[in-house]
Amino acid sequence: MTQPDESFDSPFGTHHPSLTETDAPARIALDASLAAVITINEQGVIESVNAAANRLFGSREADMVGQHLRNLMTSPDRENCAEYLAKYLATGRKNFIGRGREVMGQRLDGTIFSMLLSVNEVWLGEQRKFTAVACDITNLGKAIGKLEETESRSRAILQSAADAVITIDERGEIESLNATAENLFGYSHNELIGQNISLLMPSPYREDHDNYINAYLRTGQRKILGISRDVVGCRKDGTTFPMELAVSEAKPGGQRHFTAIIRDITSRKAAERQLKYFASQLQERNLELSRSNEELERFTYAVSHDLKSPLVTIKGFVGRLQRHVEAGEFNEIEDYLSRISNAAARMGSLLDNLLTYSRVGRVVNPHEDIPLADLAREVIELCDISIQDRGMQVTLNEQLTVIRGDRFRLVELLQNLVENSVKFTKDVPNPQLEIGTFTKWQQTVCYVRDNGIGIEQPQQQHIFNLFEQLNREVPGSGIGLAMAKRIVESHGGRIWVESDGIGSGCTMCFTLPAAENSSS
Repeated sequence: MTQPDESFDSPFGTHHPSLTETDAPARIALDASLAAVITINEQGVIESVNAAANRLFGSREADMVGQHLRNLMTSPDRENCAEYLAKYLATGRKNFIGRGREVMGQRLDGTIFSMLLSVNEVWLGEQRKFTAVACDITNLGKAIGKLEETESRSRAILQSAADAVITIDERGEIESLNATAENLFGYSHNELIGQNISLLMPSPYREDHDNYINAYLRTGQRKILGISRDVVGCRKDGTTFPMELAVSEAKPGGQRHFTAIIRDITSRKAAERQLKYFASQLQERNLELSRSNEELERFTYAVSHDLKSPLVTIKGFVGRLQRHVEAGEFNEIEDYLSRISNAAARMGSLLDNLLTYSRVGRVVNPHEDIPLADLAREVIELCDISIQDRGMQVTLNEQLTVIRGDRFRLVELLQNLVENSVKFTKDVPNPQLEIGTFTKWQQTVCYVRDNGIGIEQPQQQHIFNLFEQLNREVPGSGIGLAMAKRIVESHGGRIWVESDGIGSGCTMCFTLPAAENSSS
């Protein structure tokens, strides 16, 4: 520390009684203060110091009393101190008095430190004195610097965060947002500050969010705080997108604030939809495989059963034929050969039908729009001989629609159904056949209706099985309706039968895709 200025004329000297020397209670209080307290006269000369001042400047009171206050500072604060005090005494302008100022202090050992200095004016009777209060703010400056560094780092992290971060007050008004939020919603920083955060959501999420905040402020019940939830965001251009929203609460300075962390989950939602689609496709595929396995089991059983019958016949009569030939008995050979030939022909027919059945769904012809009326007339012409032989009356509904599919297979479908109706109206007087459509389940349903023998309810679920013959007295392979079912399902439709039982006739119903240019 520099020594007192020898050219400075102090009227008090170094041993003039100070304020604290004449007031013991005040001295005790000042020494108990953590802040350095220094009293000076109008010339800026130190008259007294407290214990904290001694500690701050690393000196004894005797070393400081009588020196000018400026000697406790470094340039340029030293020169400014004397100048400010002189100007105040001359003009009364308080550039220095009554205001805290950060200056650089100097201890007795010469070390320099940052201190906060405040000088106030006091009057003791008619004597004007000044009280200087000094605090070491070296650590405070470091703390502020560290705080500013931390704050700067936090801002940098927030600005570069992948998620949008928005802070709002308890009214829901936006206080701050990061760059990600600006990019996500298409607004600039200034456009959003002061706006309610519900601006960034479409209805009904906007109203729901306001209700949640108001309910929390009113009841304290946390329904959205601390919980991530999926909502819909709304950009400046009006487009919407799915987002994940998490809201947390903080009370800095006793004031309630909320932080919203927002993540665009468009890709996640798309992945979820794709996953659900694949799961449904897998489930559908599993069901299809299950149905195929069941169908394969029925097919295997039916083939082994129905093909076995003509084979047994052939084997039996070949054995008889061999025995008769060996015995020289030729009178029944012709009959045996005829039976063998008929059994072989039946087996050939079954094999042809099985081959046709197996091709349905695998061999696909181009699909086309086909008026059902044209299809019906073509099938009736194909079945004309059997229809005429039966004496059957055929009616075509006037409101037949246009369907879409493989024309060859659809002719085969309708032909099987018509031939089935012809077969099962054998003993029915005045047999009737009607082809038409009606609407059910908001779909157009095609039908072939007859007034034949009908089908009992327990048997209706079996008639579309392969080689299923409900009446063995009626000729047939048992493949026709199974073929019809396979054709309909290969077109994405379904087929079923409606009948009130024996003697009530039956209606074969099926659905097919509508024509592409159909208004329905």
